[in-house]
Amino acid sequence: MIGLLIVKTPATGQTPGSGVGPMRTQTFQLQAGWNAVYLEIEPLKGDPSALFAGTPIEIAAAYLRPVTAMEFIENPTAVLPDRKGWSVWYAPQREDALLSNLFAIQAHQAFLLFSKEAFTWTLQGTPLFGSARWHPNAFSLVGFPIDAAEQPTLASYFAGAAAHAPLKIYQLNGGNWTLVGKPAETVMKPGAAYWVFSKGASKFAGPLAVDFGNSAAGGVVFNQEVSKRRIEVRNVATFPQNLTLTLQPGTTGLLPLSYRLRVLDGPNQPIEAVSVAFPTSLGMGPIEPGKAFVLELEVAQQSVNAPLMSTTLTISSSAGQRIEVPLISIREDLK
Repeated sequence: MIGLLIVKTPATGQTPGSGVGPMRTQTFQLQAGWNAVYLEIEPLKGDPSALFAGTPIEIAAAYLRPVTAMEFIENPTAVLPDRKGWSVWYAPQREDALLSNLFAIQAHQAFLLFSKEAFTWTLQGTPLFGSARWHPNAFSLVGFPIDAAEQPTLASYFAGAAAHAPLKIYQLNGGNWTLVGKPAETVMKPGAAYWVFSKGASKFAGPLAVDFGNSAAGGVVFNQEVSKRRIEVRNVATFPQNLTLTLQPGTTGLLPLSYRLRVLDGPNQPIEAVSVAFPTSLGMGPIEPGKAFVLELEVAQQSVNAPLMSTTLTISSSAGQRIEVPLISIREDLK
């Protein structure tokens, strides 16, 4: 289960997904039969019966129990009748619909989807911050937020991830799970899910590690008392990375943000920086391996004009990772 950022508008009671956005779409090219997908966004309709209504998708399954090498089965059809560790939704028209025990489709979760026919599935939802959850000494069904403009190979994406070396990764091909034999030549696709082995515990989320403390699970929250927040971004890969930071406004407009940038691990740490208005796009780098920077954000409370405002901060890396962090402003006094 992924911890989610859920806040309600003091005036309307709406959630960010139903009222202020930002919203975006994620598109999947489903094949007839089994597909392994990874959701980057929180669907507007979390109930699978509502979400998959009018589509040829008949089965959705999420695996929550760790898979050891001895338990690994190549064909998804052979796994589901056993159902151990699986949460499964069956379409209402199926005879086995009463066996459904999957009741919510959430962001940053990998799923097996069975479609009766090839189908382009376009999902609408809201970005949430999240990452893979790993089972130690086992395979986990996981996905990653891949930048379609900078699709990395499996080898480069996992470079420096000690818990996953050497790589043991299975991908779904023609309805069967096959071991990836050449990770340095296998390009990762946005929205794809894989079985990945972790030796011991792992916190690997990608070439970049992002931390914003205890603001909220799923995003960064500002309010009338707290107008400043810090986001740390660290390069955990073995090579330098260039970053692009962009802002996408919600329906109530763009948060009035400024930033102060403080470099960590530099020769003159800390380095003071004046506050400047956050542009819609900001380039940074190169960030050297093992180095980090802290992005200090501040909301100009005098310019906030709605009880609930939301903006998505997107951090895109030259290593192929695309991280979305919702920035939420709550002003109870403006309702």
